[in-house]
Amino acid sequence: MENLYSKLQDHKPLVLNLANMVTPQHVADAINVIGGSPLMTRSIDEVAELVSIAGAVVLNIGTIRADEFALFEAVGQMANAQGKPVVLDPVAVGMPFRGQFVTRLLDSVQVDIIRGNAAEISWFAQQQTAGQGIDALTATTDVAMAQTVAHRTGAIVVASGATDVITDGKQVALVQNNVQLLAVNVGAGDMLSGLIATFAAVTRDYYGAALYATALLGAAGQQATVSAQGLPGRFMPALFDELSVADDAYITRYAEVTQ
Repeated sequence: MENLYSKLQDHKPLVLNLANMVTPQHVADAINVIGGSPLMTRSIDEVAELVSIAGAVVLNIGTIRADEFALFEAVGQMANAQGKPVVLDPVAVGMPFRGQFVTRLLDSVQVDIIRGNAAEISWFAQQQTAGQGIDALTATTDVAMAQTVAHRTGAIVVASGATDVITDGKQVALVQNNVQLLAVNVGAGDMLSGLIATFAAVTRDYYGAALYATALLGAAGQQATVSAQGLPGRFMPALFDELSVADDAYITRYAEVTQ
């Protein structure tokens, strides 16, 4: 993996989030503690100005409304035109309204990275994986399926689970830290999407950025589990503490990555 922390500290990129309104504080804190600059908006009137100063954008459909499609489309298209990475977090995309929203979005926006759980990623492959709302009912992602999604969409795919799968359709990496407390904290996936966008803002290697961010969260989550003594109420503060002290050496030491 390319060492991206020094680049991040040099650039301190602004990451524009069309955020899931359940989790914006978690996402903003995660981006901030690693050295990025988070910004959220829901106003189409300021899109042109904000995209122009952003290093990357995140499109999270967790709390979308039908009348927000123009906003999501505008942000994605402007980022495409300016060569800035677009990260899609397709929360519960298997539900009909959300699926229709994403289908329309993919017709007009090139998404660079898709980050979701096994059920969400399987939707892009037109396959069925057990899920309920935001939760995948299986923690296992089929690697071949993730590769299929990467080929079909032209995007880097990050499938979160007990083992995280990162692929561009050819290269495949697995992050095997298996942090169970990430699964029980609402917003952990949204945080990962934000972290991925932050690192993608400082490199043209989006596969490397996705792998780096996923390895970081796995390593930090594993260490936070220890310091939180396995208690979910203590986990998030401990996780932010770990993210705040992480660097390239930290990831090398604690991340369990197979390539």
